[in-house]
Amino acid sequence: MADGVEIYTKTWKSVINPPVATVIALHGFGEHVNRYNYVFAKFAIKGVEVFGFDQRGFGQTAVRNKNPGHTGGWKVVTEDITSFLIMNRRPGIPQFLFGHSMGGGLSANYASDGPERNNIAGIVLSSPLIELAPKSKIRKPTITLGNVVSKLMPNLVVPINLDENYISRNPDEVEKYKNDPLIRSIGSLRGLGDVIFGVRTISKEKYKNITLPIYICFGTDDAINCCDTARELFRKLPSQDKTWREWPGLYHETASLSSNDNIQISTSSNNSVPSPLALASA
Repeated sequence: MADGVEIYTKTWKSVINPPVATVIALHGFGEHVNRYNYVFAKFAIKGVEVFGFDQRGFGQTAVRNKNPGHTGGWKVVTEDITSFLIMNRRPGIPQFLFGHSMGGGLSANYASDGPERNNIAGIVLSSPLIELAPKSKIRKPTITLGNVVSKLMPNLVVPINLDENYISRNPDEVEKYKNDPLIRSIGSLRGLGDVIFGVRTISKEKYKNITLPIYICFGTDDAINCCDTARELFRKLPSQDKTWREWPGLYHETASLSSNDNIQISTSSNNSVPSPLALASA
């Protein structure tokens, strides 16, 4: 990047040239983009090219720059998204923004006021962070204290107590998550504060600006992010092209159980321009 930070990137090339659509993918908190290889490889088979990157402070980007947990703050993250949208745009080919969990919150926020939002064909939100689930909620006194300390020590890195058993109903996926050396649930106080307060503005006010086509999927038993809050947000969205999909009983990651080998791409009525990509079975 222009500021000298080396960001790890990966592209899942479409088997069709030119591709039907392109996607910029944003992963969740503490993880990395290669965890989505299973899903994005199938997108590529369907003719959708996916560009993903390990965000600042996470995955191989954190390793390369020796700065785990340091995101640079909300403004820097938004600038990175903008840069990659522009860099990977192809004339005449619709471009989508995909985000899981924290990446979903970032995507929703970008759809409300991101500089390139009017050039995006739609957004896909997988278990987006709009509000933490009751089992994962941070108590108000802790948030208040963290906000005070972050002003004094914004770069202080702290651990996040995430119950890994609620990642997926699939025990194999849970074990993979626990044993993945690139997953580290830590963050700087500034970065964490930006995320917590940033996503809150979506459900309170910014949702009014989200008019892009949007697809949201959630597991009803997600104990990390709140399905009910996201559903209520969905109902309020002014977008005229919106889809909500939920799977009863599933946890935070739905793709590893719900999709199997039937990942679909929804198309509009004229069958020529893809609508937001559906991470759902038929």
